[in-house]
Amino acid sequence: LHEVLHAGGHTTVADMAWGMFDYEMEWAACVQSMEVANPPYRVMMVPRGLPEPELMGNPEDAFARVDALTDRGTDRLFFDRHVKFFTDGAFFSELMQLTDPGYIDGHHGEWLTAPDQFEAIARPYWNAGYRIHVHCTGDLGVELALDVLDKLQFERPRVDHRFTIEHFGVSTEDQVRRIKALGAIVSANVYYLHELGEAYWRKSIGHERASQMARLGSLARAGVPFGLHSDFTMAPAHPLTSVWVAVNRFAESGAVLGENERVSVHQALRAITIDAAWVMGQENMIGSIQSGKKADFTVLDEDPYGVDTARLKDIAIHATVFEGVAHLLDK
Repeated sequence: LHEVLHAGGHTTVADMAWGMFDYEMEWAACVQSMEVANPPYRVMMVPRGLPEPELMGNPEDAFARVDALTDRGTDRLFFDRHVKFFTDGAFFSELMQLTDPGYIDGHHGEWLTAPDQFEAIARPYWNAGYRIHVHCTGDLGVELALDVLDKLQFERPRVDHRFTIEHFGVSTEDQVRRIKALGAIVSANVYYLHELGEAYWRKSIGHERASQMARLGSLARAGVPFGLHSDFTMAPAHPLTSVWVAVNRFAESGAVLGENERVSVHQALRAITIDAAWVMGQENMIGSIQSGKKADFTVLDEDPYGVDTARLKDIAIHATVFEGVAHLLDK
């Protein structure tokens, strides 16, 4: 894992929904791995907000257990009052929840968190000032997350809350406007468009919805900040590949899907640097080269602003600089 992340040019990553099975066991494993390898990157731990023993219990008890984690941390592993929830099912398994007309083959998605439960478990974190990240793959999953955000914002207004829609698979133009109006942001996995777009338009959700997956162009036009993530191991841990898909929107065949949802090279590069840091709430520490921030950056063999956009994913990563120390990549 350390070699994969270094090869991708990472200097900070987020482990989203950390502690899926056992907080203590996973914390011990993470600490041991980082201490032994001493890799040239740090990990922000974003815990799952509903620990297994509390699935049917009191949301306040689940919150207290997660909140206690924020006292932990090392130089390479840290928490920062962020939490991850789930609305609908996974993208690859085609269990995202969709509004009508649903799936063209007639099957239905699944909820990972029941809609009536989702609001209850999110409320204590919202009221405590946590920044909430929500896994949403279908437009009905996005709608549930936004409905709950709307209600929580009415009950207890917050500014700069950075409620984040994670993955942002299938969505609508109206939802983009709503995201903007509610002050939410997006962390998108645009790689799914490349790998799954053509298969989904033929067999799953039809061309219109499949070609508009990860509608980054709409976000950019609306002025909604967005980052790009890999969801590794579900997609390559290689940010320049995400940039390549975001700029070109190439399907596996080379066809362009949703040309109107392309973004510029500059917007895509921001989405893996300063805007990704914004999603993580770490913009004062990382994301750009500035006095007072960590001396982290990635050294490329070519200028991404100067190459043909079709070659963005092929730019070689020469080295990373982590806290001022250069780490060359093995060639």
